[in-house]
Amino acid sequence: MRRNLLLFAFVCLLSLRCAREVIIELPEQPTKLVAVCHFTEDQNFRVKISLSQDVNDVSEPEFLKTMVDATLSVNGQFWDRLKPDTTVVDKITYWVSNRDQKAQSGVKYSISVRVPGYTTVQSSSTIPDQIDLDPILLSANDISVIPLSDGQSELRVSLALRLKQLPTGHYYFAFNLTHETEVFDPSYSEESSTNFLTDGRTFSLLHDIPEPVVLVNENFWADNRRTLYLTARIPFDPEIERPRRIYIEWRTLSEQFYRYHLSLSRQGGNVPFSEPDAVFNNIIGGYGNFSGYAVSRDTVMIPDF
Repeated sequence: MRRNLLLFAFVCLLSLRCAREVIIELPEQPTKLVAVCHFTEDQNFRVKISLSQDVNDVSEPEFLKTMVDATLSVNGQFWDRLKPDTTVVDKITYWVSNRDQKAQSGVKYSISVRVPGYTTVQSSSTIPDQIDLDPILLSANDISVIPLSDGQSELRVSLALRLKQLPTGHYYFAFNLTHETEVFDPSYSEESSTNFLTDGRTFSLLHDIPEPVVLVNENFWADNRRTLYLTARIPFDPEIERPRRIYIEWRTLSEQFYRYHLSLSRQGGNVPFSEPDAVFNNIIGGYGNFSGYAVSRDTVMIPDF
């Protein structure tokens, strides 16, 4: 018994000696330009341009409002020069294109940003061809009403987001759900974000990202799946409200868009002892993301219940 106690104490001592605080001196990096732009069909380009910060700096980045020469080109030919937007959104000044011709799919767009004192940054991307969903038609069997303890009710709607065809090669997708509720007293309609339920495997392959969409991990389609099953959850007051429509936004993403937002969603969520995920960067000479995506929208009418 004494021998076992001595052995146990020795193992505990070794364990304590193995736990040491290690200070890692990260090399200093020069300040670089950061450009972020996501673009889709029939819209102007909107670019956030800021300066990179130290890894321990938690303050808001400095978004540049002057001294910026940002240009767009198509197939190597000058296309437009960006100008600062006069409206400030969330304390961010965007640099925007001003051409009557908006972004189109299948065209290779390139951006170049020059600011005195900093390395010029460049990047290229395209809007991919859209992979649409089959139309969704609901029946009474697809909906149910769950009474809640506070007198409210929750409408649950089964949705099957099915690709019209299973694409060859690598394709990347994201979606967003909103719903419209009719209010009778007073009479008006309102649109709200829609929560949803799904099975464990599917939930583990969905990612919340800063964009108003949910990213679908590419592994979801690995076994030739082509349907994403969700149950929309819509709370309402049965006395004065009726949910009427569900709006589905479906995005087909460029790989640059997908990799960037997937890497953002994984920040802070690493398994212990695994290597940290680096944020995907396709800005040459700086940091950020320049990427296109295609989008389609569908309206699903909710049957009477």
